[in-house]
Amino acid sequence: MKNYKKIIIIITGLAIFVTGILCKQEWFLMVPLFISLFVMAFQSEANRIGVLIGSVNSVFYTVTYIYMGVYASAASAILFSFPIQLMTFFRWKKNAYKSTVIFKKMSTKMRILFFGGIVLLWAGLAAVFYHLNYEYALLDSLTFLLGFIVPILTWLAFIEYTYLWIVSAVVGLLLNVQMVMNDFSQMTYLIYGVYSVYCVIGAYISVQKFYKEQQSKQ
Repeated sequence: MKNYKKIIIIITGLAIFVTGILCKQEWFLMVPLFISLFVMAFQSEANRIGVLIGSVNSVFYTVTYIYMGVYASAASAILFSFPIQLMTFFRWKKNAYKSTVIFKKMSTKMRILFFGGIVLLWAGLAAVFYHLNYEYALLDSLTFLLGFIVPILTWLAFIEYTYLWIVSAVVGLLLNVQMVMNDFSQMTYLIYGVYSVYCVIGAYISVQKFYKEQQSKQ
């Protein structure tokens, strides 16, 4: 990991720590967030170590969510995030290329069908959320949907995962902004959201670079 990324991690971590103290958050609730800083840093380089640490961090998130009483999120963390990231690590290790994996690219027809399907699923899910009078229906429905799709595409090593990950990170950031406007204690997650957008853009650049290298050697 390059030195400037370590500096960014330190700055972001300190900002989260100070904000957490000001907002009187329990320190152990921020532990998974601090670990996520390193997870995202590795993933910004498309390094498979990132998903390995991420799988372990899912366990910490599970405990945190249970403490907070958010049981659906806890179930998602331990039953989906943990296994899919662990599976991704071993699959990427099996198909290794340097510190990353041999990437694939969808065909034009597959992209049209895939992204069209996402739009339809999003519309249906948003309609359900609106029907339930959920305040963040439009943004959260997309975040929820991409939260399952992006990890699966990552596991399969399709470069398209970075496109959707950027969308997910930006939408997540907008959602955090809305939440902070209603509850300032959510500022720690807004700070992390900004950092995530930076890392996800880095992941896109890294994956494109590795994919071009791999294609040139075929």
